[in-house]
Amino acid sequence: MSTAERAQVELEYHQMNPADFDEMMLHATVHIPATLHLPDQLVEGLEALAEVTGEPNYQTMVSRWIEERLQQETSFVLRLTKQLKRKRPKTTQGSK
Repeated sequence: MSTAERAQVELEYHQMNPADFDEMMLHATVHIPATLHLPDQLVEGLEALAEVTGEPNYQTMVSRWIEERLQQETSFVLRLTKQLKRKRPKTTQGSK
């Protein structure tokens, strides 16, 4: 957010009716940032790659990578689970 945009948001906040603010906060989503500590050498490599590929910053690039990989892994696990369910022998009730 630019300095001008931040100033505008702060101005709007200070001019808000407290009851309106309370109502807005009731519907606000909670954002809990995750922190991942990476070795300096790895961060340097990520920053260089982000710059070469035109990414705005390496955090955005890594976040996208993680999201893409999570989708791939989730898809794989779902397919595997379906295959295992099909291969599982059916048992009849009452048989010993």
